[in-house]
Amino acid sequence: MYDTLTAINLAPGTPCLDLPVELRARLFEMSTCQRRLFIGLGVWPDKALAFLNDRGRHGLSVHFGTDAYIYLLEVITGLKSRLLGESEVAGQFKKAYDQYKRFSHFNSVTGQIIEKLMRDGKEIKCKYLQSIGQYSYAGLAKRVLQKNFISDRILIVGTGALARDTGTLLGKYDDLSFTGRNQEKLEEICKKFDRSATPWLTGLENFSAIINTVGAEEILFGPTFFEQWNHKIFIDLGRPSVIQTSKGVGDGVYRLEDLVTLGQRFDEAKLLQIQKAHQAIHELTHKRFFGAFATFPFGWEELNFA
Repeated sequence: MYDTLTAINLAPGTPCLDLPVELRARLFEMSTCQRRLFIGLGVWPDKALAFLNDRGRHGLSVHFGTDAYIYLLEVITGLKSRLLGESEVAGQFKKAYDQYKRFSHFNSVTGQIIEKLMRDGKEIKCKYLQSIGQYSYAGLAKRVLQKNFISDRILIVGTGALARDTGTLLGKYDDLSFTGRNQEKLEEICKKFDRSATPWLTGLENFSAIINTVGAEEILFGPTFFEQWNHKIFIDLGRPSVIQTSKGVGDGVYRLEDLVTLGQRFDEAKLLQIQKAHQAIHELTHKRFFGAFATFPFGWEELNFA
């Protein structure tokens, strides 16, 4: 099955175009701010490519067979991200797969590959990329606080995975609070970190630093808020961004791209770990493909109609 695997990547800024229902039923799709991926087997990715090309979507990044598996592992482990080794994309991939499994058109053959990709990605992260976690978005937010000598009155906006990562990295800060829309999740995260809860987006003037982890298709912090924001640091980790202001780093407002710039430099030890991760990805891919040809019961006809 692996030799017919195809991954199609639409770059950021590519105009949105929904595939026909019969094609979407055959492909796994994941969308993030950095990419829109279509993954499938047999003839269906070719049909999707023909559809996209006929509608002016040219210059797509397309990967086949072993190259596709390697590429997808690099995506899942954060090695294709602007911030090398970041962890958020693995969660996005899993979330997309959980949604895909609920669809009536769920393709179990494609599902087997997706599950193997996630397991292999987790193995690579655990063995080779854990120690570069300081370069995650949450870790870079911590570096911004240290650079600006912020040590108290810190508010984390959100209760999801990124908020938990941030809370873990800022665990040594005594004066740390959380705010969130969902009261149950807010109480849960505050209990986990033994921190106080702040009502949703109230009393913001009491904090020296705000770290937003919420991403949404709405503006939560607009021009009026920032006109009144006279405190030290605002860090926006949300995707899509929920802030709107002309202020920048010089005004104490850090966006995701600013953090990415901060995280571009790695020392030799970190680069060596990343090289080892790339090598391990190639070895795992060879293992998957070599074993698949010997044991997988499906043939070309089954994949065409899977």
